[in-house]
Amino acid sequence: TYDRELDYTLEENEERVPADIDAALKRIDDGTYGICMNCRKQIPEERLEARPWATLCIDCQRERERR
Repeated sequence: TYDRELDYTLEENEERVPADIDAALKRIDDGTYGICMNCRKQIPEERLEARPWATLCIDCQRERERR
């Protein structure tokens, strides 16, 4: 069961990450890259280095994961 869940997660990421990267490139073109889509604050550089396609600051991401 664990292996199947891991495979499913990896497949899902394989499809989603390229789309997330494309969306990040569009935000660069639009001038909105690095701005949290929820609170509109600047996403810290450290977060963008770790996850360049991030759309939420860490606080908003944590809040979303709690729901």
